[in-house]
Amino acid sequence: MVRVVLPVLMSLIVSISFAEQTGIIKGRAAYRGEVFQGTEILVYKDATDIDLTKPAYVFGPTKIDGTFEFNLLPGKYYLIALKKHKQRKDYIPQDRDYYCFYSGAPVEVVQGSISYVGFNLIKVKSSGKNNVAKNESGIYGKVLFEDKPLSKCYIYIYKDFKGGFRGPAFITFPSIDGSFKISLPPGKYYVLARKRMKGGMYGPVEEGDYFNFYYGNPLVVKKGLYKYVEIETVKRLSQLEEGTGFAKVSGKVIDRENKPVSGLFVLFYQNKNIQGKPLYISGRTDQTGHFNIKLPKGVYYVVARESIGGPPVSNEWYGKINNELIISDENDTKNIMVVVEKVK
Repeated sequence: MVRVVLPVLMSLIVSISFAEQTGIIKGRAAYRGEVFQGTEILVYKDATDIDLTKPAYVFGPTKIDGTFEFNLLPGKYYLIALKKHKQRKDYIPQDRDYYCFYSGAPVEVVQGSISYVGFNLIKVKSSGKNNVAKNESGIYGKVLFEDKPLSKCYIYIYKDFKGGFRGPAFITFPSIDGSFKISLPPGKYYVLARKRMKGGMYGPVEEGDYFNFYYGNPLVVKKGLYKYVEIETVKRLSQLEEGTGFAKVSGKVIDRENKPVSGLFVLFYQNKNIQGKPLYISGRTDQTGHFNIKLPKGVYYVVARESIGGPPVSNEWYGKINNELIISDENDTKNIMVVVEKVK
């Protein structure tokens, strides 16, 4: 293994004929700061239901310094890095493989731009024993960081890929010491763990936050069994995600008395009615009411609020900008202000 971070061009193991201009995804994959060759990058097209055993494209392997680069048509994608400990044809993570589901997914590829992606790999280990539980079912286990329990984290359980694992989950379970036991009806689920350094259950995963998508997803829960789940988390990398093609947008959220409001999300929608899923969501505003986000070229309608999903509720901070926000190109720089008030 070697410690290198300089990006280089890699070869592709699939050949895709592009009729239109594409965008570029580049970066590196590392395991606890060490990089090595042989990692494949699995690409899945954004959809409500994704078969993780069948990637749309496979790029790789990475060079000896762990770097990769490839082209994709504009769109949104989910990315997984997988280094198999032995040669095989399938893409199901196994014991001793290295694995990472990219925490910034879905990644948006913009025509003519570069998106930087950093993979912080984990090493897959054999799971513990399942427990028989008559007339019950669910999961139990622990959340770890570098093989040690991760305290004050959340376990999120989703039923599908709809929404990109953002917003409210089917079940959100807080863990004080990293351990958990969650009752679930029989079915198929996707399990994630997150710990935000700013606190809270919701919001995008930011630099320094702990995150991971369980390598055994989708997880099948059967009647009469508690399945053991061990989630090794990683820290979100950001130094490789400063790409071109995205404009810098900063701003401040204030109340009617011009006082800063902290802890709010700023949501960017594509439609004037501000309905459905927002295209982009900022991290929570800081103590001074400020936030920063990067957006591709486009027209946006902006809302600031306390929660994500559903209509605003009584006593919630909420406000919107009446005029549309226009991002003309990657060199555009915007500074906006959103005024909020308590919903009555």
